[in-house]
Amino acid sequence: MFPRTIRACVLMLVACGGHADAEPAQTEALRFQQNLLAVLECRASADTRQTVASTLRAARYGDPAGRPLHLRDWHFEQAGDADAASMTIIDMPVPLTAQGVRTQRVFADAQGLSIAIDAAARDRIVARHGLQLQSSTLREPFRVWSARSVDGNTSAPSIMVSSDGDGYRLGCTAAAASTQGTLPLDRQQHADANDLTAAIECRADDAALSRVGRLLQQVMEQPQGEWPAEVRAVSAPTHAINGTVLPVFQIELQTPLQIQGIATDKVLAAAAGLFAADLGRINVASVLLDAGLTTAHQQAGVQVWQREASRSGLPSGSIRIHERVVARADDGTILTGCSSSQMRAAASDPQSANIPH
Repeated sequence: MFPRTIRACVLMLVACGGHADAEPAQTEALRFQQNLLAVLECRASADTRQTVASTLRAARYGDPAGRPLHLRDWHFEQAGDADAASMTIIDMPVPLTAQGVRTQRVFADAQGLSIAIDAAARDRIVARHGLQLQSSTLREPFRVWSARSVDGNTSAPSIMVSSDGDGYRLGCTAAAASTQGTLPLDRQQHADANDLTAAIECRADDAALSRVGRLLQQVMEQPQGEWPAEVRAVSAPTHAINGTVLPVFQIELQTPLQIQGIATDKVLAAAAGLFAADLGRINVASVLLDAGLTTAHQQAGVQVWQREASRSGLPSGSIRIHERVVARADDGTILTGCSSSQMRAAASDPQSANIPH
């Protein structure tokens, strides 16, 4: 039997050795939790965001026995189908508090990391950060509250709240530099009110039309957190003209446009190259006058007026034709805009000889 003093020294060495091993693990666990919290609160650097994502991905898909000690007790579970729309639910043994919300569960999906919050937390966070509502009836999530810079800059993530069925999620907008498939727009490329107004009134040049087209593409294809700041909502309303439904894609703006002296916050894109504005239920006569349309331009049997505004040549040899359009829907709503189409230029067409290329 060891003498008591030797046995005490052995026990002390074992205790000290155990403490030495535990201390780095505890330090690493604390550091990772602090980094995760910084990511959830949108204040982490790009390197920290990448490190947290890579660590969680390795823990999720790697050998559980090979996980770092500070992630051994974390539980990862897939929700939904194993595709781009799937989600991983991460349950942590120790809670953390993000934006005043205490939780032990984190969600990871294609949009990044987020936590569940209730309506009271949503209202508090939205008010605290001055977040702006953007809504959609076309796809999930239906509502997003985010803070976006006026020039559309998305170089850094910021606080974002989104709807999630009956609840809400707190996460971040995606950084443009690290988001696949996004179309970040700089100040020069960003469609503004002048571009939109000119496109609706059939007087936009090719550069303005390209900017408007990129804006439409961004809204239709990208998540709501990556929409331009001026977009408040998107939907697909139906407008019937003489009983025929005109399917449109509608964008509602934060600040109304002035179209022919009339304020409207609703711009529409429809098939056949129509880009228009919803002017509401107003007197169609004044709109026709401002658009330079008369009874001679009315289509037979329907409340639609149309005339050619301009045409230009394309490198392919085709002609692009822009036409001013005013339509009175069956419910009294007045739509005004510009319809663009292409046609082959006939060799005998006297106008084609003077078409600029």
